[in-house]
Amino acid sequence: MDLEDMSVQMVAADTAAEVAADVAAADPTNRHPKKSSQTCIPCRVRKVRCDGRRDVCQNCERLGFTCSFQDAASPNQDPESLTSFTLPRRRVRLACANCHSRKARCSGETPKCARCQAQGIECVYKPTKRSGGVNSAAQQAHQGNTDSELESVASEPPEKRIMTSKDTQGSHHGPQGTEQHNFEPNAASTAMGSSHEPFVFPDEALIQRTFNNFFRHIHHVPIFSFLHRASLMQRYHAGMMDKALLLALVGITSLLMDLGPGTREYGSRCIDECQTMVLQDLENPSAIKIQALVLIMKHRMLSRKFTTAFMLAATATRFAYALRLNYENPNLCFLARESRRRLMWALLTIDSGINGGCSDFTLMPSESMHIQLPCTERNFEFDLPQVTEYLRPVPTRPFADDVGSLALHVRLLWMRSRVLYCTKNVLGMPESELAQLPELVKVLSEELSGFNDHLPSSFKFSDSNLQLRAYSPRLCVYIMIHVWWRQCHCDLYRMFLVGLKEALPQSGLSRLDPQFVSYCARQCFEHALAMADVFKSILSLEGGLPVTDLDLCVCAYQCARMIYFAYQTNQGEIGLTSNQIQELSTRCLTIAKSMEHVPAGAAIVTDLEKLIARGLSVDGTSNRPDSPNANGHNLGSQHILPRHNPMQPMHVTDEGGFSNIPILSPTTHIASPQGSSISTPIPHPATRPAQQQSRGTPLPGTPIGDFNMNKPNLPPVMPPDGIDNNNAFEGAMDGFDFNFESFSNTGLESTSWLSSNDWLNNEFSQAAV
Repeated sequence: MDLEDMSVQMVAADTAAEVAADVAAADPTNRHPKKSSQTCIPCRVRKVRCDGRRDVCQNCERLGFTCSFQDAASPNQDPESLTSFTLPRRRVRLACANCHSRKARCSGETPKCARCQAQGIECVYKPTKRSGGVNSAAQQAHQGNTDSELESVASEPPEKRIMTSKDTQGSHHGPQGTEQHNFEPNAASTAMGSSHEPFVFPDEALIQRTFNNFFRHIHHVPIFSFLHRASLMQRYHAGMMDKALLLALVGITSLLMDLGPGTREYGSRCIDECQTMVLQDLENPSAIKIQALVLIMKHRMLSRKFTTAFMLAATATRFAYALRLNYENPNLCFLARESRRRLMWALLTIDSGINGGCSDFTLMPSESMHIQLPCTERNFEFDLPQVTEYLRPVPTRPFADDVGSLALHVRLLWMRSRVLYCTKNVLGMPESELAQLPELVKVLSEELSGFNDHLPSSFKFSDSNLQLRAYSPRLCVYIMIHVWWRQCHCDLYRMFLVGLKEALPQSGLSRLDPQFVSYCARQCFEHALAMADVFKSILSLEGGLPVTDLDLCVCAYQCARMIYFAYQTNQGEIGLTSNQIQELSTRCLTIAKSMEHVPAGAAIVTDLEKLIARGLSVDGTSNRPDSPNANGHNLGSQHILPRHNPMQPMHVTDEGGFSNIPILSPTTHIASPQGSSISTPIPHPATRPAQQQSRGTPLPGTPIGDFNMNKPNLPPVMPPDGIDNNNAFEGAMDGFDFNFESFSNTGLESTSWLSSNDWLNNEFSQAAV
């Protein structure tokens, strides 16, 4: 055998050996026993360490899974069985986006959890990566949102979510089909662009700046003092902050304070959105909506949009009367009752500023206010119950030492409204009755003097008392009390300034005692000078002038106007030089410029600068002897509106011609719309008509004198988790429950609703001066 044959035999032997080995390996009986697995199938799928304990491992025992092992004792399993093995979802986040963002307990119910359903807010469950499938895909296709959009919207707190027309909650979405804007507080250049983008709620930084600036610089203004900071912040952190109220706060704060670039324009859009929310939900009045309306009205007034504020005042008043906020509710805690009182007095303040003494425009007469005056700021802040007086009657004894500055402010504005009502009706009084005018002026003057005499010593005006409040939040209301007191005298006595628009005609003044007319004119000028001295003391404060309402610059304008008029008509009697008059007017201009950053304040500053440039201002036509109405017996056509009355700038079309409607004199109107314990001190030969006597009659069986009786407010509900029992927002979302049977005989069906009418379109203002 040669070498070649030997190699062939060796190859054949190797091949036979390999074949035999393969056959032996294919035989199951020849396999080695497989080692048992130390990891169960659930732990292998979850990719976690298993302790290998038989029957059930520790992980499966804790989570309640079915524990199984793949080993030699198990039948042959398909390799794909491991990949198709699914575990039941045990650990899922049941909290909705709202509860999750506020770290509140969520029941996890669908479509709304218990917390969101109780609070009436939107409930959105954030989709997760494992929530895919056919159902989620169909839902995604139906809603038209991508996963990223849902993640970005639902993960935000409700105050930050985008308001679009797809939002199903009526109180939380913007109007469909309207242009809305996007806002980035840190990028003001992009805030005004891309108007097609939806409105976006302010971010957390802007909200915190709003809260800090509002309660530090704006809350002390009397008309904004109805909010309780601790209650508001507690409500916000609990996720219960009303969106409309939040937007209104951002809007008014951004107008009065500088919150950053672009925030003032964004604040205006917040006010527009807030107004839309309230008007779209008129069927559900609440105290929170009234709070938002007050902030909206002030923003409109400061922005010179008086027509909107005028109409919204009627809506807010209807809300307040429907909820019976003009009565005490003993079922509420002290903070809630005090917050409601302050809200109603804020509405009364706005109403008295709008009507300017005209009974036709009065929405809230003082006799309808059956609530106490506001308590002190300290007691309101620290929840210290305090019993205060009612508005009427006029006090005849000194005020208590613990009287609140806000209560004094409300009482003084009530006195001013009675003064304005008197002066307006005097213009329509027949000249035969003018002989009784000195008695009426005497009564009103004594009421104003009694108010100042009854003030506690700490409230008297002096430089020392002013310096003590230089860094106090009570500085604003302290200033306005004494400025308004001087302005009340100017309002009372200016109707005796011959030639002034608001004055009586020469034919009427000639029927009065010349010494009385001269005395009234001198009193008007002296109080204007005293007001200028108050302005001098204010400007000398080291802390500077605080944030005030538009009332201060309105009074500053009227002060300069009275001084210039007196100098021009009685230059020899006032004893002041032209340089002194110029200095006083410049002082008034400096005060007015404190509100120059708002449109209405800028308009007053412009008007005052024109007054200083001319050196004399006689607003409108003078009632000279040669005036067409100078010798008329009834001056109803001269029932004019003052220069700074809010109704002046309103644009309404007059098609009816109301110039011939007679204006009743005080002899036929015994009590003013603002009420009085003294009424008009003019004898009345005839008794009041039966219809007029029953005008304020309550519903049958309703004892008006009982201020502690239960009103038709809904029963108070238990506060949800995270809210204290003593909270100023208690009952703020309660609705009203009208007993329509009791209103069946009111004649509402036959009421003739008048169309819009035209008021004088002149200039600007917040208060009727």
